[in-house]
Order: sequence, then structure tokens, then C-alpha cells
Amino acid sequence: MQRQQLSGVYGCIALILSLLLLNMGDVAGQKQYSKARKLELREDVRRMFQHAYDGYLRHASNYDELRPLTCDGHDTWGSYSLTLVDALDTLAVMGNFTEFRRVSRLLEQKMNFDRDINVSVFETNIRIVGGLLSAHLLSKKAGVELEAGWPCQGPLLRLAEDVARRLLPAFDTNTGMPYGTVNLRYGVPKGETSVTCTAGVGTFLIEFGTLSRLTGNSIYEEVALQAVHALWAHRSSIGLFGNHIDVQSGRWTALDSGIGAGVDSLFEYLVKAAMLLNRPELLELFHEARAAIDKYMRKEDWYVWVGMNKGHVTLPVFQSLEAFWPGILSIIGDTEPAVRTITRYIGVWKKYGFLPEFYNIAAGEASPNREVYPLRPELIESAMYLYRSTKNEYLLELGEHMLETLEFSAKTKCGYATIRNVVTHEKENRMESFFLAETSKYLYLLFDEDNFLHNDGTGGELLSTEEDVCVVQAGAYIFNTEAHPMDMSALHCCHAHKEDIYASLDLQRFSQQAIFERSRKRQMAVQDQWVPQCQPDNYHGFFQAQPEAEQEHRSASIKDREPHTTTMAVDIEVFDEFQQPAGDVLVSNFERIREERELNQSVQRSEVPRNQLTVSDLDEFFAQRRESFASVADTLKYVLAFMNNFTMDVAFIRGLQLYDGNITNVLGTSAQKEYESRMRSLWQLYELEQQYAANIRLIKGLGLLSFQADGERMRSYLSEVLDSLDRHDTSNTSSPIRDIIASARMGYVVAMANTTAMQEFAHRIFRSGSTEAATRFHALLKPEDMGQPEHLKALTLAEERELFRYTRRIVDFRKRMSETVDRLQTIMQDITPAKSKEVDPPDATKQVQETEAQPANSQMKIEGKQQPGGGDVSPKSADATALAEKAEPDEAGGSVWSQFVQTILRKATVQRVKFDESVLLEKTRKALEKHTHKELPHHLFACHRPEYIESLAYRDFYPEAL
Repeated sequence: MQRQQLSGVYGCIALILSLLLLNMGDVAGQKQYSKARKLELREDVRRMFQHAYDGYLRHASNYDELRPLTCDGHDTWGSYSLTLVDALDTLAVMGNFTEFRRVSRLLEQKMNFDRDINVSVFETNIRIVGGLLSAHLLSKKAGVELEAGWPCQGPLLRLAEDVARRLLPAFDTNTGMPYGTVNLRYGVPKGETSVTCTAGVGTFLIEFGTLSRLTGNSIYEEVALQAVHALWAHRSSIGLFGNHIDVQSGRWTALDSGIGAGVDSLFEYLVKAAMLLNRPELLELFHEARAAIDKYMRKEDWYVWVGMNKGHVTLPVFQSLEAFWPGILSIIGDTEPAVRTITRYIGVWKKYGFLPEFYNIAAGEASPNREVYPLRPELIESAMYLYRSTKNEYLLELGEHMLETLEFSAKTKCGYATIRNVVTHEKENRMESFFLAETSKYLYLLFDEDNFLHNDGTGGELLSTEEDVCVVQAGAYIFNTEAHPMDMSALHCCHAHKEDIYASLDLQRFSQQAIFERSRKRQMAVQDQWVPQCQPDNYHGFFQAQPEAEQEHRSASIKDREPHTTTMAVDIEVFDEFQQPAGDVLVSNFERIREERELNQSVQRSEVPRNQLTVSDLDEFFAQRRESFASVADTLKYVLAFMNNFTMDVAFIRGLQLYDGNITNVLGTSAQKEYESRMRSLWQLYELEQQYAANIRLIKGLGLLSFQADGERMRSYLSEVLDSLDRHDTSNTSSPIRDIIASARMGYVVAMANTTAMQEFAHRIFRSGSTEAATRFHALLKPEDMGQPEHLKALTLAEERELFRYTRRIVDFRKRMSETVDRLQTIMQDITPAKSKEVDPPDATKQVQETEAQPANSQMKIEGKQQPGGGDVSPKSADATALAEKAEPDEAGGSVWSQFVQTILRKATVQRVKFDESVLLEKTRKALEKHTHKELPHHLFACHRPEYIESLAYRDFYPEAL
């Protein structure tokens, strides 16, 4: 019996040893990758990207995508050079900063999204908005000449916001979930289907959240958040989502539930947006969703499709889009199931060399008619994330294998082609933009372990902004679903001081009555908890703890003592004229006197900081005489040094009103806001005021606020103004416009050397908000001294453009307005009278005459909105709305006027759904009120996170700015 037991033990030991030897053999057989080998593979990926990129530029740069078999281009998602925008940040990731800068300038100069085209809301957001935002955030790394205020300002950021604003009408639905299609110029087309896929509802948080944090306009983040909450509210009773939903009614139209096509990026954005936007509640939603996914869809490390209501299997297939899932699990630190699942997917890749769109798990083969592989990135994306987490070189071997099969089977003479059939490796004439935006990028990052995107947070760059100091390029990059990296650290440079907190304030809480009631309640609460200072907190049991003799002595003394009335709080109902308790006022007065006394003593003990302006400083400044200085240059140098030495604090500047009322009237409130925006020295404030004054002189001199738009003549005049503002006229010939500009410029240049004006400015600053009497001072320089050429600093073209930016803004607006009038008149002339005479009603002429008699400053209104394209339009359009409603939709009928109105308003009235951004924002905020922040557990991740995730997974709070 014992012998049999021993033999059984020896057999188990032998089996274990054989398994260990097998595993050791596998490890020994696995390829090893040195740093040099990884760099070689990285350069192979760079060459692959460059081949495809060069082919697109050479053959299809004016189109959305390259057709790699015929070496030409075609438009797919919107006719806006999609691949160029989508691939831009990949250039920066691979270090091609020269090309990045060239394309950035090209987009800034040429890109215009005001176009009459219908686009996919989902694709435009992830590819265009995401690509522009990412490129904007990488501009500093790429050596682009940054605009003042970056990353909160910049041309690519403005382009991204322009596109996002054109997508906003899609969110104006009954549920807050967006339509799938919009027209970039006219909003949601009339008759557009209200059914869209689940991913098309929940894939906006990264792009729209980033945009809100950078620009300070909260509407983008709020509509994206509301869309997710609305979608969450419509999930099934077992916690699953369908594939398509009606965004108006909330009814599911496709009931299959999975993690692949039509749903995938919803789960991806719950995780990534939770980290990027510091919204841990989104991560909690993901864990709730994942629990249902694991319960109903997970089958032996595969994920199948099930019915959303009962959880029964409906489609036992693996879709190539599902390959993103292991990467998401690795981001939250759950690497073990991620590795098991990606091993399944790698097996499919090795079987075919590519991933088919559908793989039948039960049959073990690609599904019929779904054998296509459009160069998707999801598998290599997960491999990159998991390699960063585990350092398992088996994933590098997968990357090398993918690179080899792409080179062998997908490469063409001008790019890389979609694989029509993974079994035969037959090619298809299409190269989607995500091959350059995602597939190439993730492959490159897999082999480039030292890429700046992999920064572990130990390094970064300090950036001084207008309000504070922040850190950028610290390694906290979050990729959107199109692999566009968003620098999480850069978001803190803007959103902290631009966040619209006032819109959510309950102003009634700040009324005098409300403040008094809260103060009263606090006083009552304090009185209820009051304990006499002469007794301990546990005075009820105090005597029991004392020695018996001492207790008797204390009791006797208490009996003999007079009642103590000064240690009890007495509620005396005495109030002052502000309905505040008189006792509180008395105490606060004593506290104020004590604080002022301490402050005066500390001021006497310490030196006043040199950047704080004092009366003695001004007295010394005003007491100076010209005789005290050797030359005019020395005098000017002294005044400039004085003006630069003293700084006004933020609170003072915010209370400082512009001295010239015309500035605010002409330039708008933005001028005052710029005054208040940041701390400035006396010199900077003076310079800013002179800039405003130069713009006022130029705007008035050119008559920009008084003319009436009258078509071609005015348009040519404004074009000449813009041309004159854009160049220095080196010729001897002059024109009235150039003379006016030169006069305004010279006035500004002289003001920069006008010491008397600077003295007056400092005096006005000192007297602002005070009762100080006027102080007399002597002018240090005479006008003839200040006007000497050697003391006047000439302006460069760039400085002049910056100086007259307000003028340019007004000229641009007036020019667009004039062009609108010109277009309307051209269309009117193109309508043939002969066509209309056949159907003219008897009173048509009378209608036209009455309409033409309207005032010249009438404006065309369409559904409460101004006609797209500009301001004032032709006087003939005064009753356009009413006539448009009467006109028949049939273009063959109606009067000349009705034909004209229909031509102008066709797209706006027939295709456009009424949209008001302010109404959408109000509706969204009201809907978000019910989604209050719940108290969440501290540990939201599934298990212990690996070290690398600390640079991605965000903390429970924003770190304070340095």
C-alpha cells in the first residue's frame, strides 16, 4: 500500500517536472529583443508610415483618403483632407517636427469648415476635432511658434472649436443623445433619421471635455456628459446596452449587445474620460457595465454577442473591433484577464496574418463575406498597452509579425491597401485614415520605449500662464479612440480660471436675508454645543473622579459662592441697522482694530516690497526735474524704469475702469475684460491703453462704424483696408487709407515715448478709487524732445498686426457683411423674369414694391437666427421670413420675389432644424442636475495597478498648480 502511494507521488512529481521543462523550453524558444533590435523595428515602422504618407500627399492630398491601388484619392467622411488632419500628430510622435509645422501652417491658412456638406458626427469628432486638439497640444513639443496664451489659445484650437460648434445642433434632442449626421453649415438636415449607434452617443467626452477645459466654454463637456447619462438611463434591466437607439424617443432599434462594432468606444471613453477629466463616477459606471459584460458575454475568455434584455447568446463571433478590450483592462490594472483574452485574438491573427472583421468562434473560421481587414489598429493598440504593463516580449514578437504581414501583403507602390479577404490576401482599393493615425502610431510606440508619450511623470516643463504656473508634457497622455493623445497636464493650465462657476450659483443664497438666516443658525448651533470654559467637557462625571475630601470641599465652596452669571452665553435680541447681532458687530470692530494695529506695526518693522507703489514713490517721481538728467535718453530711461518697476495687483486692476468711455463703446466689453485679465506693471497697463486708443483713432478715421453696406464698392474698400493692414507701404505713393493708418501708428509710437502722458497715467492710477487731491508735477520732457526720431521705436509688421487686431476684427466683420449683400444681389440678378411671369399672382409687383420700401438697415431673420455669413443684408430682405412662409416649395411656381426668397432660404428653411446654443446649454444643465456626484469608494480599480499606470490613471483630485 505504501509502495503504491510512493509511486503515485513520484508520478505527480514527474508530471510537474515535465510541465516546468516544457515551459522553460517555451521561454527559451521565445525571441529576445535587444534595445538595438527594437530601434530597428521602430525605424521600419517609420519607413512604413512615410511611404503611405508620401503617397497620400503626392496623389490624394485634396481628398479624404488615398486609393492605394490606383494611386488617386476619394472623399469619404466629409471632403476636408481627412487623412492630413488625422495623421498630423503622428508626425510629432515620430519626431518629424518640420513636416508637422508645415502642415500646421497649411491648416491654419487653408482649412475652412463653413461648407454645405453632411458629415458623420461621430467620425468628425474623433478624427477632426480630436486630431486638431492633439496637434494643438503637441505644438510646443514640435517647436511651433506659439500664440500668447497657449495652450488656452491657438489657431488649431480655434479650428477645433469651430468644428465642435458645428456639431452641437446634433445634441438638441428630446433625450440629449446626438443625431448621427449634421450639415456643417446648416445643422441637422430636415428628415434626418433619429437612429444612431450606441458608440455614436457615448464617444464625445474626451474631445469635448478637452475643448471645454481649454476654452472655458462648458457646453461641450456638459452635452457629452448628458449624452452618456441619457444612454445609461436606457440600458436594459440586466445592465446591457443595445446596438442602435432612437435619440428622440430613447427606444432601442437593435437589441444585440456586445463590446464590438457600434458599442466599443462607449466603454473605452468611460475609463479614459474618468482619468482625463477627473470624473471617478465615470469609472464606477464602467465597472457596473463590465460586471454585466462578464456575466453574460464572456465565454472562455472570448466575448460573444447576446440579447440585451435576457442575456442569451445571439451571435457567437469575435469582431476585430473588440480587440481594444484587453488594452482597456490593462489601463485599469486588470492585466491577467487581459492577457488571456489577447492570447485568443493573437491566435486568430497568426492563423490568417490579419484579423477578419467577423470570426466565428464555434466554427473556428472567418465568417463568410466578413473576411475583410481594413488595416485596423485595435490589436496592436492592446499589445502596446499590455507591453507597457507586463514587458512581455511575446507582444513585441506580435508587433514584428504584424509589421511583416503588412509589408508583405498590404503594401502597394503608393501606400498600403485594405485586405479584402484575409484567407486569400486579396487587396481592396482603400487606405483609411486611421492606418496613419492609429495603426502606425501604436506600432511605433510599441517599439519606441523612450518616446516622450511614455514619460512616467518624473519630468515635465513649467509653463507660465497669465494667471499661474502649470506643468505640460508630464507624460499624462490619454488617447482618444482615433489614437490622438491629449495632454492631461495641459488642461490644468486653462480650466481652473476659465471654468464657468457662476452659471451654477444659486444667487438667492447670497441675499442679505439668506446670509442672516445662515448666520443665525450657526450661532444657535454653537450655543447648543457651548460648554463653560471653567469645567471639563465631561463635567457631568467630573465630581465622581475627584477624591472624596476634595469633592466635599468643592461642594461647600459652590454653595457659598454667588451665582456665576458671566460664564453663560446669553441670547440678547439686539440688532443693528443691518439686522446683524449688535454683539457680533462690536466684537468684529475690536478684531478689525487689533488687526489694523498689528498690520501697521509689521509695516513699520519691514521694508515695503519694491513692486508696491507708495505715496513716497510718487512724490519722488513727481518731484524730478529735467535738469536732474544729462540727456533726453536718460530722462526717458528713468521714466520707463519707474513704470516697469511697480505692479498693480489683480484685485486693483479688476476694479479699474477704462479711462476713455469710447474704448468700451467701440471695442466692446472684451477690452475691459482684457484689462482685468492679469496682473500688469504700470508700463504694461499704459501700453495697453495706448493700443486701445490707436485702434479707436483708426476705426474712427476709416469710418468703419458709420458706413452703409452697398455691395462691390464697399467690399473693395474693405479689402484695401485689410491689405493695407497686412503690409508696410515702402513706396513713396500714398493713399488716404495708408495715411490714416500711418497717422494712428505714429500716434501710438509717440505715446510710447511721451513721458508726460506716463506721468499723468501714474497719477490717475494713484487717484483711482480714492479721495486724494490732484498732485501737481512738472513735465520732464518737452514735445519736441519726445518727437526726436532716435527716441521713437519703429513697429515691425507683426507688431503692427497685433496692435491693430481690434480694427482687423471690425473690418473682417464688415467685409463679410458686404459680401453677403453682394451674393444676395447676384442671386437676384440671376433669376429670369420670364420664368416668373407665367405664374406671377396679380399683386406680386405690389409685394415687391412694398418690400423694397423698408429701411436700409433691416436684417434677415430665419427662425430667430441671423442669416449665415454676416450682418446687415439687402433692404429687400426685410419681410423675408413672412414671404418665405408663403412661397411654395415648388421652384417652378411663385413670383420673382418668392423665387428669390426660396433660393436664399432653401437650405436654412428646408434642411435646417432650429437650434439655439443657449437653450441647449440650459436644457443640458437641467438634465444633469439629477446626476449628482455620489460618495464613491476610494479604490475604484479592479485590482492592484502596475506602476506604469500611475502616469495614466488619474488621482481623486486635481493637483494644485505650482
